Amino acid sequence: TIPNSVTEIGYSAFHGCTALTSITIPNSVKSIGAEVFYGCESLTSVYVPSHLKIGRAAFPDHTQVIYY
Repeated sequence: TIPNSVTEIGYSAFHGCTALTSITIPNSVKSIGAEVFYGCESLTSVYVPSHLKIGRAAFPDHTQVIYY
């Protein structure tokens, strides 16, 4: 769980978290860096706020990004 106090997620923050399957990024987050979820092969869905600035190659190709 990412707390609402987080406003930015830096470069490669969750790199290689192979057990991560789904994540919701809270509305407080304004941007995520490049390759944040690189190597998260089990990650199938990410819920992100529509205003989020997303860095290059932030999600694996097979991941469904759902905007709210």
